[in-house]
Amino acid sequence: MEKTKQQKKFSLELSWVITYGIIAYFITTDIYTPSMPSIAKDFAVSEDVVQLSMVLFMVGSFFSTLVSGALAENFGRRRMVLGGQALAVLSAVVCIFAPNIYVLVTARFFMGLGGVVTAVIGFSAVQDVYSPQKSIKIFAVMGTAFAVVPALAPILGGYLDVWFGWRSSFIAIFLFLLSSFLACYFGFRLPSKKDQIEPSKLSQILQKYKAILRHKNFLRYGLMNSLLISGEWCYITILPFYFIQVIEVPSSVYGYYLAAMLFCYGIGSYVAGKGIEKMGHDKTLVLSMLISIGGGAGLIVTHFLAPKSPELVALFIGICFMGQGVSFSPSITKALESFDRMRASASSVRSSINALFAMIGTIAASLFNDMTLLPMALYILALPLVGLVIFRALRER
Repeated sequence: MEKTKQQKKFSLELSWVITYGIIAYFITTDIYTPSMPSIAKDFAVSEDVVQLSMVLFMVGSFFSTLVSGALAENFGRRRMVLGGQALAVLSAVVCIFAPNIYVLVTARFFMGLGGVVTAVIGFSAVQDVYSPQKSIKIFAVMGTAFAVVPALAPILGGYLDVWFGWRSSFIAIFLFLLSSFLACYFGFRLPSKKDQIEPSKLSQILQKYKAILRHKNFLRYGLMNSLLISGEWCYITILPFYFIQVIEVPSSVYGYYLAAMLFCYGIGSYVAGKGIEKMGHDKTLVLSMLISIGGGAGLIVTHFLAPKSPELVALFIGICFMGQGVSFSPSITKALESFDRMRASASSVRSSINALFAMIGTIAASLFNDMTLLPMALYILALPLVGLVIFRALRER
């Protein structure tokens, strides 16, 4: 009995350390988005160039997710988490003192490269430590935390930009990442049997990835959240310029709008927990797609009727965030539940797919952004429609 109590205490501490580490990764983007127009003005560059800071951040995240799971199985999860966190902290320092936009966007690449490691390894660690039923509840709580806490970041970032300039946002990012590193240093410790080092050759790693990608359920469930993530990164990249330059909302006020939108993700995570209990994973994922379709359709209507209404834009983007929140828990639990000994690799592949779709979303934002809502709205609407087709096509018969 005493051993069980100690294990529960250990697992609870680990889950909060992982949650905070992933929140710090999200904050590295959310807190500085209100400052993107200021960065463009300070460095005398176009919006497209500043948006590269988002694109290269996701490129770094993508490359990291390709290898971090396999490297964790070769060198140990704790070492990989601490190494990634340290790289992210150093990158934040470079961002603070960046003399030009090119140094800034390069540092953002390395920030994504290091910061995402905690998410890749953390998600698999949760399922290693907890039972499948408990993991569902933990992921639902995590999803809410991922929305509520980062929702405060754009508010803080907006005021920091107004009061002290855009570099102060990266000082705040540095402090969050540093505290996350310290939390992981003291709190990220897995039982020895869950953090065994299993050296693998490159050919063996590639064989693992091939087996994972050929797993129909992994693709069926994992892609649902990935598609919605692509939409999220598209509108997160576009919205600061649309709100601040087109609607002419002050950057400090934009932070409140973005916070309200992010809070809807938490509502979606809560709905997911209840939905899984009452309807099961499949129907909950379908619900997430339908909610996202509603958000995209609403944005199209807003484009034609009230394109400069910040309340309506925030409402329908919030609905999209809600749909993504509903998809998170059922998507990740069902995608990873079929893997045991190579769960870290499966989590790495899942995160790679998410990072790839996020990168596509940022690229779409740069290519199709004409400072109107319509291109973004059409992209957001298309993604859940494609998701429903894939979900049905990969269904086991």
